[in-house]
Amino acid sequence: MFLLLGTDLSGSRRPVITEALIILMMLAYLLVLVIGVIDQELATQIVSSMALSSTDMQWWQPITYQFAHDNPLLEGTEHPLWRLLHLGGNLMCLWVFGAAVESRMGLMGFSVFALLGGAVAGLLHAASSPAPVIGASGMVGALAGAFLVLAPMCRVKVLIIFILIRIWWIPALWVIGIWIAMDLAGWAGLTGGNTAYVAHLGGYLWGATTALALLPTPAIRRSDQDLPALLHRRRRRKEWKQTIHASPAQRRVAEKKDRPPPFLAELRSAIKNEDANQAANILNEQVTESSDITLTEPDQLALANLLQANGHRALAAEAYQRYLTRWSSSAQATEVRLLLGLLLVRSLNKPDQAIPLLKQVMAERLDDSRRSLAERLLQEAAT
Repeated sequence: MFLLLGTDLSGSRRPVITEALIILMMLAYLLVLVIGVIDQELATQIVSSMALSSTDMQWWQPITYQFAHDNPLLEGTEHPLWRLLHLGGNLMCLWVFGAAVESRMGLMGFSVFALLGGAVAGLLHAASSPAPVIGASGMVGALAGAFLVLAPMCRVKVLIIFILIRIWWIPALWVIGIWIAMDLAGWAGLTGGNTAYVAHLGGYLWGATTALALLPTPAIRRSDQDLPALLHRRRRRKEWKQTIHASPAQRRVAEKKDRPPPFLAELRSAIKNEDANQAANILNEQVTESSDITLTEPDQLALANLLQANGHRALAAEAYQRYLTRWSSSAQATEVRLLLGLLLVRSLNKPDQAIPLLKQVMAERLDDSRRSLAERLLQEAAT
């Protein structure tokens, strides 16, 4: 027997949405349990109405099925202990992986991601089987898939109870990889049981691909632990090793390739001298330069503010966006999102790009004036 206790990631805020989902699932379970003591037939009807089934699908079921779990008092062939473990296992995994994924998203973004992931997993099951499905396993699969993209090298704290009781730190790739292998084996018919393997596998796939697609956007806070960052460092290490073993001529070519372009020194000088027009001219002339060449965080923010203060709205918006792409978790990130939203709504007429930024701002802790401004901007963007 084993229990997942947490990860070695340090969350920056309390996972309130994950906690709310767990509480709702427990309340739904207890409600059915209490009703089952009084009227078992009514309890069965409630669970059936929440379950997702291709034979009698209702519009609410892709969401409600995630909050329904097998109850020991209901009829069925499964052992009562297994029904309790179904709920307990889902809540345990939801807490571990949900808290980690929520820390990289805003409250609204994570809510939509978790519920939509569970809905997609359930619909994939319904498309492959007429059997009704209940439980949060599809949601958990989506969060586990996202976790593999956002923190593939993270370790999971596991309490293993087998002869001796001991806590182990196991790589997340192993833990989730074993689950995927077991679900693939079940889907292939190598194991028995009534498990919704397609929902599990669909959740993994949807969560991983969606998280990977959202990483370049403001919807997910970037980190040096996510999959693209790890692959980038691996590529750079490979290039470094090749350079070490290269001939002198090959080293000179590599050094020339890595040397910052001359315009960066001119741009830093323009920022230092607060010459907005010179900075704008340099940026307009160098739009084709490599996107890998970036300023330091203070210089990038100073450049954006300088352009904004002197009327170069479009260039300022691009500079703020470059800042958020690289330093989305900095102390100034919320202020930058608000400034960028203001530009996009009132100066550049791009409300569609502003709305996700402003919603992310609203999920943060703000003073009254900033919250009021964000609310007004959201209203203007929606009209």
